[in-house]
Amino acid sequence: MKKNFWYVYFFDKEISDDKKEIIKSMKFNTINEMSKVMNIKPAVLSNYFHGLIKPRGVLNYCIIYQSIPL
Repeated sequence: MKKNFWYVYFFDKEISDDKKEIIKSMKFNTINEMSKVMNIKPAVLSNYFHGLIKPRGVLNYCIIYQSIPL
């Protein structure tokens, strides 16, 4: 069975409008794992990822990707 992963890329606050300079990247197995590290509820992370809510707090300075195994 192939495994999906979640990637979060954090950007510098000063230039976050352009989101060009990555200051940190992290890899997670699940959204629950990501929520514990980022101290954000899993439902908020999922809704942000699916574009259902606007970014808030630390989500203003990051992008979340899900790997899709081929």
